[in-house]
Amino acid sequence: MGISLRPVSADDLPVIDRWASVVADHMSRTRPYAEAADRHDPESGLCWYVIAEDDRDVGTVWIELLPAASEAVLGVFLGDPSDLGRGIGTAAIDLAIAEFRRAHRQLPIVLRVRRSNARAIACYRRVGFTVAGSGSKSLPSGEVVPYYRMVCPPC
Repeated sequence: MGISLRPVSADDLPVIDRWASVVADHMSRTRPYAEAADRHDPESGLCWYVIAEDDRDVGTVWIELLPAASEAVLGVFLGDPSDLGRGIGTAAIDLAIAEFRRAHRQLPIVLRVRRSNARAIACYRRVGFTVAGSGSKSLPSGEVVPYYRMVCPPC
């Protein structure tokens, strides 16, 4: 299994949207916070990639600077549930963090993960994240979802 990343372009958005429709029930975010973002744009603080396994596009990962620039946020998902649990996400996150750290060594990277998502929590721990807090959010349906806030400290 060879995992690689390539920068997202506007041409990738329809596929990313299709993947997002598959995982929408399990994720709060399937795009960066910068809602108008349509491509990888490191100059504006968005490192956004398509994840490829060998020659097959399988998901997306991004790290984006928040407006205050005191931390960055990680987002990741795979578009086909059959790809979960195979190490693809772990490898992709490792690659994305390494690339991000070239320009932003001193910033912590944060994420929120549902407390019930043991597989994702284990993945994030493998790449250096630790639980730094918890909370809950209410979905439009009224369901309350407890989450962990996890942090990958700066180098």
